[in-house]
Amino acid sequence: MIVIVVGMHRSGTSAVAGILHLHGISMGSEKTFRPKALPQNPKGFYENYDFRRLSDKILNRSGYKVKSFNVIIPEKIVADKYNAKMKRLIERQELELNHWGWKDPRICLTLNCWLELLDSMGLLYKTKIVYTYRRADSVSNSLIRRNSLTYKQAIKLWCKYNQIALKVINTWELETFCFSYESLLKNPIMVCEKLFQFLKEDLNISVIDSFIDPSLNRSSIDVEKIDDSSATKITEQLRKLSADSLG
Repeated sequence: MIVIVVGMHRSGTSAVAGILHLHGISMGSEKTFRPKALPQNPKGFYENYDFRRLSDKILNRSGYKVKSFNVIIPEKIVADKYNAKMKRLIERQELELNHWGWKDPRICLTLNCWLELLDSMGLLYKTKIVYTYRRADSVSNSLIRRNSLTYKQAIKLWCKYNQIALKVINTWELETFCFSYESLLKNPIMVCEKLFQFLKEDLNISVIDSFIDPSLNRSSIDVEKIDDSSATKITEQLRKLSADSLG
């Protein structure tokens, strides 16, 4: 099984990847996990730098630098120059591991490139998407604090990342499990039980109890104020996909 964790920056992808990794779905290793734990992610990012580096190169070649936080993102991302390296990386994972995957917020933008390659390798049948999203205002406030973005820029980035990811997922019609970061923090056992039913794997409750910290959610989950029509529309799409997953 291959599990790709999809989600915008500051949306809980590290927590999700950590839960999967501690359940035997390898997200990488101590050697490939970069960056290491930081104050904003004290339990670690669980981000395989080998995958992140290739996604960065793909985006750079397409004229986009992630850390510029530019809201103008190329519509067509092409990975032709890096397909051989991507293929070798996937082959190595397949050779060494039964269940594996990776997370990286950049995957929202490069997901189609990776899926095209997995399809050409005959591996799409065993690939699943785990999509976590967080409220647009919460992500925006986090990006404003961490990266000194304007609210307008942060909201537009949230829209772009999720819009591109949703389009790819809808196009490929892969098995997808979607949920909000807020729901994971509020009802971690319920969400994880359904997630692991989706993955057809056993759930270790003790891992969840020790890994999920509700205090990480520093914003209200009852009231959402978004003054951007695109963000409102995308939020509705995400909630529908989440409702389909959680039942």
